[in-house]
Amino acid sequence: TPESSSNQIVITNNVAYQADDLDAYDSDCDEINLAKIALMANLSHYGSDNLAEVVTCTKINQDNKHVNDLLTAELKRYKS
Repeated sequence: TPESSSNQIVITNNVAYQADDLDAYDSDCDEINLAKIALMANLSHYGSDNLAEVVTCTKINQDNKHVNDLLTAELKRYKS
């Protein structure tokens, strides 16, 4: 019937698009893995002191953000 033929075309097209999406996803994953490998290779060129400094700076930034969030919430409370 024309309706079942139409349904088969739609299903076939949907499968083709989904396969394309999966190929694109696989490609993205490959790129992410390559980026991770490159990052690890670059990090291995730095001494542990430099890496520890980055971790310390990140922790300080997180602490500052937390304090800023608390102060912003308190300021909003006083303004209300």
